[in-house]
Amino acid sequence: MKAIILALTFLVSCAAATNSGIFKDDGTVTVVSRSLAEADLSTRQPVPLPVAVPDKRQNTNAYRLRRGLPPLPPVKKRTGALYPRASCASLSSNKGVIAVTKVSTNTIIGYVRKTFDGQNSYTFGPLSNALTVSLPSGSSVNSNFEITAVNGPDAAHPFFGAVGGSGGYNFSPGQLGYAYLAGTGHTAPNSPPSSTAGTSIQSLGYNGPAESSIWSINCMSHQLTAKWTNADSSQPPTSLFYDPPVDFVGLIGDKNKFDSVFTGEGAYTITFTFVPI
Repeated sequence: MKAIILALTFLVSCAAATNSGIFKDDGTVTVVSRSLAEADLSTRQPVPLPVAVPDKRQNTNAYRLRRGLPPLPPVKKRTGALYPRASCASLSSNKGVIAVTKVSTNTIIGYVRKTFDGQNSYTFGPLSNALTVSLPSGSSVNSNFEITAVNGPDAAHPFFGAVGGSGGYNFSPGQLGYAYLAGTGHTAPNSPPSSTAGTSIQSLGYNGPAESSIWSINCMSHQLTAKWTNADSSQPPTSLFYDPPVDFVGLIGDKNKFDSVFTGEGAYTITFTFVPI
């Protein structure tokens, strides 16, 4: 009898081993075929893992700083082609003074002054003696404009312009071209130097030609730059410079050429910055 019971138990175990079923309390088995069970398992979708949803507020510097977090890294500016955009805003005032900066040291060494030097030309000095100038309205986005000397020493020649140098005023590379900054009459933009405009230096017997509509301004930095026009209407690169032994502030084309002719004078490059008042 015991052997019969053991044999039955063995047969039930074999059935359970060969079938995937559910045993009920009454001892019966609900049999599920192996192929159906495997099919159900193979088609079961995996349980998705939880995904963190970012809080959009975390993408602002204000949110991060309130929580002691560092600010977001700066966004890189695009380097591709630029599209038309709004021009810089107008200057806060079109009246101001001109700061003079030595390029090699990036330091302000003075301001264009309201009194001439011994050659009836402009140079620089302390702020207390600065020349007040006026730029035309809208000059923050325009070029080739005139600068008017408001409290300058020569009302007959009211523009802060350039006068061709006695050593030459061809600004092309390899040429000895330079110009004095002095009081001038009016000349049209992009025009060759004029012998009829009149200058503050003429009273000393020098009749060099003049140009007045030579200035441009960077509306962000307020840096002023000049562009001299040659007699053939070409416009080579132009820089501002200062020659200490003769207290000469002017425009220069090929500075290396100037240094090779006037050796040992220690002339150096400068920049002008408009300071609104």
